[in-house]
Amino acid sequence: MKTFTLAAAALVAFAAAARADAPAPAVPTLSASDIYRQDSPAVVLILASGSSGQGELGTGSIIDARGRVLTNAHVVVNAQTGEPFGTIRVYLKPARVTGDPKRDLVDPFTAKVERYDRALDLAVLDLDRAPQAPVMPIGNDSVIAPGDTVVAIGHPEQGGLWTLTRGIISTRVSDLGGVPGKNAFQTDASINRGNSGGPLIDSSGAQIGINTSMARKAADGLTITSVNFSIRSSVFERWLGAEAPPLVASVAPAAPPAAAPPVAPAPPVGAPALPTAPVQPPVAVAPPQPLPPSRPQILTPARPYRADDVIAAQIKQMENMGDEMDQEIQQRLNRSN
Repeated sequence: MKTFTLAAAALVAFAAAARADAPAPAVPTLSASDIYRQDSPAVVLILASGSSGQGELGTGSIIDARGRVLTNAHVVVNAQTGEPFGTIRVYLKPARVTGDPKRDLVDPFTAKVERYDRALDLAVLDLDRAPQAPVMPIGNDSVIAPGDTVVAIGHPEQGGLWTLTRGIISTRVSDLGGVPGKNAFQTDASINRGNSGGPLIDSSGAQIGINTSMARKAADGLTITSVNFSIRSSVFERWLGAEAPPLVASVAPAAPPAAAPPVAPAPPVGAPALPTAPVQPPVAVAPPQPLPPSRPQILTPARPYRADDVIAAQIKQMENMGDEMDQEIQQRLNRSN
């Protein structure tokens, strides 16, 4: 009996040790279409405009049940005044994207800038009502490495609304544009004007970056392709967790980052016009072994649109609403007389 008891105890101990040594459950790897179905409803389109007729179109992600939206500061802050645009509208993804902005962009939310930081190029919007939409999951960017597959969802101009593109992580970038703590990923996932503020998503379906800028021409005019930057999720998580009063406007960012030698990229397209500052020299590190070139793919059907047309249509709609309100007020005054 004593021998049996000892044997049973040894078996239990062995089983416990085996469980302890067992690898943690693997994070599921989703297909691009699965990620799109899961996450695209949490991606919004942002239209911001001012009284002077200027405006911006960008992308954002719903980050909590209140409906707060994370985006780039340059999408919602006027580059000339340094203040938020007077009118900001946020549109949810329709159940089916038709490719016609007049049909896809309906029933907008009115938004206000809760806080922003121009140096980090981050902003949070507060909607006028809670949306019936899912929340974008935030991932752990520390486990993301060069070569990992990522997708971006956004509204690239000359492309379509709620477009999905796919690529890889090219490398990590510290202090993007010389801004301390503005750590980023470089990716070859296709990003263009209109993608600003949108999510960069890993293969588990979690947002690990916010797409912020792209390089298109070097200082000598040489065309640069597939060099795009996404602020890492740890940066905006830390920023969101920091105590700060609403509308925190920081100093203007320094010049855009220099690429590794021999060619330095020009300022990323889509960033606000800001004072020129000396370009920070690249950190001398041994380059990693080059990865086989990936082929960035646009995985949603092409539905071209022009950002300027959409912005102009919003401004015209607002003017029409103002005229209708004036007419209604005049009619009420006439009836009262």
